[in-house]
Amino acid sequence: MNALRVGIIGSGGMARAHANVLENTADARVVAVASRNAETGQSLADDHGATFYPNSRDAMRRDDIDGVIICTHNDSHGEIAQDALTHGKHVLTEYPLARSIQEGEDTLSLAASEGLVLRVTHSEVTSAGHLALREAVANSGDLMLYAFHRLTPGRGARPEILLNLPVSGPPAHFFIYHIYAAVDLFGPAEWVEASAQYEGLREGGRYDCFVNTMTVGFARGGLGTWSWAGGVATENADQHERIVLTDATLTREGGRWLRSTGDGTEDIATVDADLPSKHDLWVREALSGDNDQALVDGRVALDAIRVSLSAERAMNEGRRIEV
Repeated sequence: MNALRVGIIGSGGMARAHANVLENTADARVVAVASRNAETGQSLADDHGATFYPNSRDAMRRDDIDGVIICTHNDSHGEIAQDALTHGKHVLTEYPLARSIQEGEDTLSLAASEGLVLRVTHSEVTSAGHLALREAVANSGDLMLYAFHRLTPGRGARPEILLNLPVSGPPAHFFIYHIYAAVDLFGPAEWVEASAQYEGLREGGRYDCFVNTMTVGFARGGLGTWSWAGGVATENADQHERIVLTDATLTREGGRWLRSTGDGTEDIATVDADLPSKHDLWVREALSGDNDQALVDGRVALDAIRVSLSAERAMNEGRRIEV
């Protein structure tokens, strides 16, 4: 196989961004675009000399497609990924991995049994900054508290999709990238508690603004707390992230991490590592057929949605959920 032949599933902004990256990737090319939106789908296909399909099922049946990139709504990631894997395609999907825990488990199991590469677009996998943070955590004792807070006036580019409980899940789920990093650092959760408030909640699950809070007990010890507020009356977004360990406290400020002890505070230097982009990594693994590390990272993505979707249950049932 000289180059990975890729089908793009979806035709929105993320789909176009992925296609543009592949255009500059030597070992991959876009050969198909599948989308329910015929106008944007055909346009994206034309821009990359690819064939357009009005649904993903038809594209999956092409023998000359080696892998697909899934850029659809959150509630369809797992279903499309399973269809692709069943038809022998490698998969790179936007996060979250799936809209249900069972769907996520089935998707990862299918990738393992078929010997295919399944990756989720969590950036930590190829981030030198995250590698440096992991090293700092490992040298700072045991976790006591991971604390994350985000407040924003924003409602997303398409609030009718994002602020839609059936399609995107609660903020605790569509902000899965705020959970993945902690799960990668501290392991799976043992239990989850969560609560939610939605303003303007309508029949069908759409809403105007939100507050979600979540507390997690990690299986290895320590607590995690998250709070998200979006679409709220504030001029500027505000975000804080801290990790309290027995030997140091790590704080994120202005895009950099600091390590503080009783002796002072220092920057956490980025690890000097030659890391591939997430696209290059997926393409390389797919061409070689090596899915070992992808399965390891996939289990972290699965553990992350176990947290976010257990949080959804906790919100709906008003009780602690054992993960």
